[in-house]
Order: sequence, then structure tokens, then C-alpha cells
Amino acid sequence: MKNILFLCLFICSVLFADVVLKPTEILLNGKSIGMIEILTPLEIVADDGKMAKVKVKGVVNQNYQLLIQKSIQNGENYVKFADENPQNFTIIKELEDDYGEIWYEVQGEYAINSDAITSDIKVLYDRAKHIYEDSCSACHRVHEPDAFMPNQWPANIQSMIDLNYVIMQSDDLSLVTKYLQHHAKTE
Repeated sequence: MKNILFLCLFICSVLFADVVLKPTEILLNGKSIGMIEILTPLEIVADDGKMAKVKVKGVVNQNYQLLIQKSIQNGENYVKFADENPQNFTIIKELEDDYGEIWYEVQGEYAINSDAITSDIKVLYDRAKHIYEDSCSACHRVHEPDAFMPNQWPANIQSMIDLNYVIMQSDDLSLVTKYLQHHAKTE
């Protein structure tokens, strides 16, 4: 019975998790410090209907602190900061990757517009899949999302854009890239 309850709670947390609906400015102490990316999972700490205080967790490279990404192995970007500032996030613990490089597990609390949050991830996934299939099928067979690792998808998509095979608006590019990273193979 305990296992069934845990499984139900886990599935509900995945299905009804809050994510960012569109790339959105983040504020810290009322000052703009960067952008949070579409489909970034977050925890709502407080929401007055206009602005929400949200918590984002991820990792930051010790030598490049302009990005919070999902994990050391998965370079999916969550937050892009305008400037490196130790106050942009709180370090939870130090980590080391397979190459001896130091990373920090971090969390940050930021203010964002409430209308930039959704719990309906399926709508975003459906839109991303449609854009991806329409854009890429014009030239070749569409690769399944699990054809590549999460870290390979951004360069693959960008190379098609750089060669002028695909034209995508910035927001669509972010959405499609994140969709593909979310559905990429893990090993």
C-alpha cells in the first residue's frame, strides 16, 4: 500500500509539476538579473496573482557561473544570468565531475510574472512536437527525440539553422530544443 501511495504521489508530481511557459525575466530583490528558460521546472514559493516567487534547483560550473543547468550530465539550461554574481543563487554542496572539474548544486529564489507559469506541460510538448516535425520533415526523415543525448540536441538544431535549412523564431527554437532534451536518450 505504501508503494502504491508513493507511486501515485510521484506520478502526480510529474504530471502536475509547474514549469515556465515562456522565456521570462527573473528578478532578485526587484532587480532584473537574467532569464529563466521555457519548460524549466520550478517550485512556487508564493504567488500574489501578478508576481510569483519561485525556486529553481540545478547545478552551476565553478568556472562559469552564468548558467544554472539541470545536472552535470544534462546541460539543459534552466537560468541564464546577465552577470556572474555570488548572490544569484545559494550553493547547497560542491560536486566533482569525471574530469575533476568542480560544480555546485545550487538553488535560487526569484520573482517572475505569474502568467509565465503553467502546470500543463502537455500543451507545450504538443506545440514543440508539431513545430519540430513541420520544420524538419521538409528536408529529411524526422529523428526520434531519443535519437540523441540531451547535450547533443542544441548543436544539432543550431547547425540546421546555421546552414539555413530551418528558420525558427527564438521562442520556438527554445521550446523545440527543450522538448527534444526532455525526450532524449539517457545513455
